[in-house]
Amino acid sequence: METFLTHPLGPKMKERAKLDDLVVSTRIRLARNVKDTVFSPVLSKEGERQLCDRIEGRLRGLKGFEYLHMRDYDEVTRQALMEKHLISPAVAANEESAVFLSEDETISVLINEEDHLRIQTLLPGYQVKEAFELANQVDALCAESLSYAFDEQLGYLTTCPSNIGTGLRASVMLHLPGLTLTGRISPILRELRKLGYTIRGRYGEGSDAAGRLFQLSNQRTLGSHESQLLADFMEVTEQVIQAERHAREELIAHRQEELEDRFYRSYGILRYAKLLSSTEAIERLSDLHLASDLGILSDWSPPKFHELIVRLQSGFLQKHFGKTLSTQERDRERATLVRRTLDQGLV
Repeated sequence: METFLTHPLGPKMKERAKLDDLVVSTRIRLARNVKDTVFSPVLSKEGERQLCDRIEGRLRGLKGFEYLHMRDYDEVTRQALMEKHLISPAVAANEESAVFLSEDETISVLINEEDHLRIQTLLPGYQVKEAFELANQVDALCAESLSYAFDEQLGYLTTCPSNIGTGLRASVMLHLPGLTLTGRISPILRELRKLGYTIRGRYGEGSDAAGRLFQLSNQRTLGSHESQLLADFMEVTEQVIQAERHAREELIAHRQEELEDRFYRSYGILRYAKLLSSTEAIERLSDLHLASDLGILSDWSPPKFHELIVRLQSGFLQKHFGKTLSTQERDRERATLVRRTLDQGLV
């Protein structure tokens, strides 16, 4: 476990990747349920324990994976894993959930989530096809040991009707400061929802888009082949990326002085503040990241932006210091950590 919490990003997530100035990460999730077992919402705690034991026994042979049962870890540890997107909020909240986690942190097999199994792959930048191919490989390995709930007409059977069929959910984490600052984000969000896509904050449903970070994902899984779902999703994603690029061009062409003022104010706060909340830190770092992308401030790599976002979250911050911190203590240590980071010349 400690290996996963020593660094805010796994080795793969530290690599430069396609379009990583706008796309922080790509995730593919496959929802699966075990045949002849009641679905999770009506599964008792004893049933959840038995299911964990059963799946662990079947998948124990997966090479390069570590099995982590949530009941063995405290709330802060689970929160830190969630902040790295290695587990979901639902798994973090359920002591009878578990995860098979790959050593390089690109693969998570979640047990006792909304469905019995959620196979997740996570890659840096814009890598939809690559993430899907990896998820497919893991799915095939799991299917060798487990019998899935499957219907010839409907496809994979899932707890939520919206996931029936392929059980496939593709998502990208997008940094959209241009659309946000130009006021164009709201109509785009409305249009995406009309087209059957969801766009939420960094941690999915119910979370806000702090740092102008948005999670875009498909909502429809029934009635289409995986290849068509992915093609449609990529087309929509690339349209959003293009709109963001146009918005950034407009900002630099017509509002450069205003932008420079905003960026240097954010830099000053990050450089000298004694207390920083998580939300403010991410918002200010978003300004600096955009400034770097537009050539206004010195360059820094997109993975560094992603790394700092994770490092400054409450759970990971407390794991870093090895103790529970009050809100004010977290704000103080967060500000100190940011100042030390800037002292190293990353901006």
